[in-house]
Amino acid sequence: MALAALVAGPLPAAAADQFQIKLRGITIGTLTVDHSRDADRFDFRSQFHTSGVAGVVKKVQFIMQSRGLLSGHLPIPRSYGERMDTGQRVSNAAITFPSGDRRWDPNTAMVYALSPRPREAGCALDRRLFDGERTNDLSLVEVARTASTITCTGSMTRVAGYSAEELEKRRHDLRLTYTARGDAYVLTEVRTQTVYGDVTITPR
Repeated sequence: MALAALVAGPLPAAAADQFQIKLRGITIGTLTVDHSRDADRFDFRSQFHTSGVAGVVKKVQFIMQSRGLLSGHLPIPRSYGERMDTGQRVSNAAITFPSGDRRWDPNTAMVYALSPRPREAGCALDRRLFDGERTNDLSLVEVARTASTITCTGSMTRVAGYSAEELEKRRHDLRLTYTARGDAYVLTEVRTQTVYGDVTITPR
């Protein structure tokens, strides 16, 4: 119900992109991202499902959606909803962010990172993320730039809402590479560490 309420109503036309997710070099799923923007607002939606061997062993899927305002190229989320199915547990959540709250939800952060951005935006980012229960700090800094590419590295750090055991593995490193296309940067690859091993995200 929470996500259904969030997505109700007409939406602006969305640009949809698909990404391949690999764990230790093996394809485990597909991520579909819709990123709608107009002059002063955005509507981001993402959907993931396991596939291949991973889909046979364990079916995992989620839908997340966030809406809000735009300040230049940067989104300012105002509402967030999710529906998760881990194969063992199904959960729903919905939150709102009041005016002046600089936190992002995980969907806003992910879709912003994966979608094209103007060249002047670069790839550096420093935001606190909140999903209604868990808090993480996302930090990315530019480390390399050529005539055709830009690379940022950083981390996702667990802050609150996790068990003591989960906080022992609190930091996960990230590396994002973008390629220049016209007057925009387009994602080439994301590399990140997880408790299960190294994960890569690439456009399909």
